[in-house]
Amino acid sequence: MNTRRRLLAAACLAFATAASSAQALPEGKQMRIVVPYSAGGTSDILGRKLAQELGARLGRTIVVENRAGAGGSIGTESVVHADADGMTLLLHSGAISTEPALKRKLPYDVTRDLAAVTTVVIGPFAVLVSPQLGIKSIAELVEYAKANPGKLNFGTPGIGTSVHLASEQFQVAAGIKMTHVPYKGSGPALTAAMANEVQVLIDPLVTAKRYAEDGRLRALAVTTGERSPLWPGMPTVAEGGVANYDTGVWYGLYVPAGTPEATVRKLNAEVVQVLKSPEFVAWLHEQGLDPVADTPEASTTWLKSQIDTWKRVAAAAGIQAE
Repeated sequence: MNTRRRLLAAACLAFATAASSAQALPEGKQMRIVVPYSAGGTSDILGRKLAQELGARLGRTIVVENRAGAGGSIGTESVVHADADGMTLLLHSGAISTEPALKRKLPYDVTRDLAAVTTVVIGPFAVLVSPQLGIKSIAELVEYAKANPGKLNFGTPGIGTSVHLASEQFQVAAGIKMTHVPYKGSGPALTAAMANEVQVLIDPLVTAKRYAEDGRLRALAVTTGERSPLWPGMPTVAEGGVANYDTGVWYGLYVPAGTPEATVRKLNAEVVQVLKSPEFVAWLHEQGLDPVADTPEASTTWLKSQIDTWKRVAAAAGIQAE
């Protein structure tokens, strides 16, 4: 993901200039951001902050509409069928790429029925272990797992979740084999890790940091290619000796396919300005996230590459949709 940021920097600068002359959004209609998850989670918090700041730039009130259910597909489908005028946006997590990768039967095709505005943010997971395990680094974890194949259990919020796929990807990169124990949500998985029912858990950085700092779990590394501003003292998995592993949480902003290109470019230009403001960047860092703010073209390429990546991971691990 660090390579991705470097490649996008120059393109974003030129794109923002070209987009400044794009046509205005329709007047007299409510603008909304659909979050396909319940209120209170990271998606919702990010969506409300983005709606507030983007609305201020546009001189509009933007409402956040939580349309939860079916792993995000209910909210996503509502945007697919919305008017293609730029007034309805979808803020989705990386799950938008895992669902099609798992060949779940979806009532839409995200690469056909949605148009990318920008990839909003990325952020690392953290690799956590039970303190009872006595392991203090990625190198020690890999060494132990190689010496004891299948002995370590790793927990996830469920089969086919982003965390599950990231965990399987870690095993492949590290050349180890652990036993998967799926739970129904992040909370039960964290509880199991604290009880040493599972010894390894990958979890978003903000949550992981809280549990690690109070000693209930031990954090070994972050999963992105660069250290996080939220926790600069925490090494990366790559620093621990596991190469070719760079993954994490991310969120993208989309509109219905068929939205005029000028409208997409207008939205991109305005959102990019929000994401690059020092105040917003500081807020993101507090959440364990970094702004991406890429072009629609780059965001589309990113989405397709993520779908391809998770297809390979799912096939290698034998993961099928529930």
